[in-house]
Amino acid sequence: MKIIETQQISKTYSNGRIQAVKDVTISFDNGINIIMGKSGSGKSTLLQMLATLLIPSKGKVIYDDMDLYKEADLEYIRRHEFGYIYQSFNLIKEISARDNILLPNYIIKQKDRKHFNEVTSHLGIKSILNQMPETLSGGEQQRVAIARAIINKPKIIFADEPTGNLDENNRQKVMELLVHICETYDASLIMVTHDADLCKYANHIYLMKDGMIEQEK
Repeated sequence: MKIIETQQISKTYSNGRIQAVKDVTISFDNGINIIMGKSGSGKSTLLQMLATLLIPSKGKVIYDDMDLYKEADLEYIRRHEFGYIYQSFNLIKEISARDNILLPNYIIKQKDRKHFNEVTSHLGIKSILNQMPETLSGGEQQRVAIARAIINKPKIIFADEPTGNLDENNRQKVMELLVHICETYDASLIMVTHDADLCKYANHIYLMKDGMIEQEK
């Protein structure tokens, strides 16, 4: 089943001189979606437009039968239906791992203690919740970032090179966790990466080059 799609979406910079994404029309289905592409191919730009973090120069993003940028309540969708995992983790260094994870809960003024306990158990981070981000390893920081992204039970998890800063062992572990989380919480994943080894986890694979994308047959 289709979860989100684009219609002739583009993103240009420098007064139109640089076209990072070029008239892309594509749909994404339930499950694990992986967008492959080299650095500079436009894959992160496309992901950010899908996730409402970057406004398209033209075109539409359709979600739940709505034009996201014209008809939808973006704040509600960002807080309740979309989760985003950053390559650089983007943890707030002044607060504990626990508070980083719960930050989306604080914003919507809701807290599901059972879900929090389940998520932190699945990710194996219960023992580090009181630690500050700077005391955590890269793998631990990534798990905290994943927990934060899913704490509000999103329908779609967007992930920008979520394993890019990890060694091979931790890359595999994080990818297996993402698949497990999607299966457990009935979520879908749209992830960009340049690591072809991760495609073995995908239900759907897309290839991006020079701002254009196509689904692999």
